[in-house]
Amino acid sequence: MGTTYRSNYSEWRCCLKRYAGIWRSLSNSKKMKKVILISLIGIIGLASCKKEGCTDETAQNYSESAQKDDGSCTYAATPTEPSSTHPVLIGTATTSQNETVSLYADAALSSGYSRMYVKVTDASGTAMTNSTITFAPLMDMGAMVHTTPVENPVYNASTERYEGVVVFIMSSMAGTWTMDVVVDGNPASFNLTVAESPTKVVGSYLGDDGNTYFVSVERPENWVVGMNDLEILIHRRDNMMSFPADDDFDIVFVPEMVSMGHSSTGNISPVNVGNGHYNGDVNLSMAGDWRFHLELWKNGTLVHTDAFLDILF
Repeated sequence: MGTTYRSNYSEWRCCLKRYAGIWRSLSNSKKMKKVILISLIGIIGLASCKKEGCTDETAQNYSESAQKDDGSCTYAATPTEPSSTHPVLIGTATTSQNETVSLYADAALSSGYSRMYVKVTDASGTAMTNSTITFAPLMDMGAMVHTTPVENPVYNASTERYEGVVVFIMSSMAGTWTMDVVVDGNPASFNLTVAESPTKVVGSYLGDDGNTYFVSVERPENWVVGMNDLEILIHRRDNMMSFPADDDFDIVFVPEMVSMGHSSTGNISPVNVGNGHYNGDVNLSMAGDWRFHLELWKNGTLVHTDAFLDILF
């Protein structure tokens, strides 16, 4: 109340000063002119004495006491959700229990490492957040069928979806991809179209120990010039239906810019962090075509001299 009183007093004091000046200047005028002039100037004076500020109630700096807008209003920026919160819908299918399964990915599927997401609702449309979900991909090449490496999805409460990984070791050019998303033992089946990646982001390598290993790179949203996190995955093929993660490697890593014939400094060879993942750092000193040379050692024995992956940015 005290603040309002002082504000009003200041405004009226301003107006009285204006009136006093007007009265003195018109003291020798005729009576009617004086009345008209004082009335007109009084109206102008009252308007000019109004407290200025932001009068828009939707603005961040809205002032309840402002009587005249002075153009100072400011507004909050409209937030834009990152694209990663809106993955691409791959398809929708149902289980034998009338559960609806929606399958998503960060982008249209291509060979290599793919993050995949699942949302499940029961027959009444209620979200199912405590289910056991597994991925069962299958490549039918006609003469043979096989699976591919996966990381089964786990529920993430912050995104309200199950999150997992499929490493497609080949594209649909080699045959037909299907995948069952199994919810508490009940499969929902999907037909998948997997494009050929423009660079070699997954490769199979026969080790000197007689095992075949699949090496892939987890692609970030964007490679940048300078230091980048590097994540390599290694899976072993035990048989055509089993591709477990392999945590027993030491990796010697050297990047090469193929078109220029040089490497870069400050790189850190990937080390195992579990579940077949190996984390390191790569210095991409300029944009272009890069090859990641990987020397694979297992339990102290060199099993492959030059597994390699390619990127282009």
